[in-house]
Amino acid sequence: MWAGLGYYRRARFLLEGAKYVSGQLGAFPRCASKLQEIPGIGKYTAGAIASIAFKQPVPVVDGNVIRVLCRLRAISSNVKAPTTINLLWELAEQLVDQKRPGDLNQALMELGATVCTKHNPSCSSCPISNHCKALALVAQHESLTNGPTDTVALVVTDFPTKVIKASPRKEYVAVCILEVAMDNTKGPLFLLVQRPPTGLLAGLWEFPSAMLATADASLEMRTAAIDSYLQNSLGIHVGAGHYVITSRDEIGQYTHIFSHIRLHMFIEWLQIRSDRAILSPKMEGKGQTVRKWVDANQLANLGLTSGVRKVHTMLLKFQQARIHHVSDE
Repeated sequence: MWAGLGYYRRARFLLEGAKYVSGQLGAFPRCASKLQEIPGIGKYTAGAIASIAFKQPVPVVDGNVIRVLCRLRAISSNVKAPTTINLLWELAEQLVDQKRPGDLNQALMELGATVCTKHNPSCSSCPISNHCKALALVAQHESLTNGPTDTVALVVTDFPTKVIKASPRKEYVAVCILEVAMDNTKGPLFLLVQRPPTGLLAGLWEFPSAMLATADASLEMRTAAIDSYLQNSLGIHVGAGHYVITSRDEIGQYTHIFSHIRLHMFIEWLQIRSDRAILSPKMEGKGQTVRKWVDANQLANLGLTSGVRKVHTMLLKFQQARIHHVSDE
């Protein structure tokens, strides 16, 4: 049900958190410090829950609140720096309303989201503009530099200082949609492997893949990388012994963009026939890859990530195009 939404760690933390509350705590905590003991709940989420749901006078600091506070106090330092983060939490704590902490916290977040926006703040309609030091500095700067000048204009959006984001790194991978036909099954089966329990898309299912060193990897290099992965990680030696290749096709390329990675995939469809029972139990344990075989109907209805779903869609289009081509002939 969560597939395609992203932020998969949140789904796992929801379950882990529920288990922790029911098993370790026995009741849902009502204070921010106790809430942070729950897996997946950090300082911001704890503050939001405690202040909004339980009226505990604690602050919240998210991106919107950071922007409001930096302009309110004319803070131009790097908002990613630990010292700045600590300062902002201290300022937010000073502002907390003791009787209506949840309302104040939500008001600050809403102010940043709708009025004190990142690129086009509506300073003329801001209810706290008279207290905004950034706006006062802008007015002072304009009065001192009235007339033609080479001085760079100061604007409210200079606060907070813009932190240059690192460009997403590029990664290249060969993806293999492995389909096996066996005499003892009704239809072909597809191989899925489970990603490691930590890291990107942890614990989710995908088609077998092998990392490539460069975007210029030739077809032969990509094929060799996949064959090596299948043999060394899954014990499937394609083209030899019990695994006979019946068809191998390149079906296209696709770039999936994560927040910090541009993953370029070279996708192939590998069909093999086997005369042995390869539907072995999942391989588990240190250094082993967890896998499972699914039929076409299961594959179409599994909760897959948007990237894996895109690869599957490319396969379906390729198959359809092949059918049309045969029909035309």
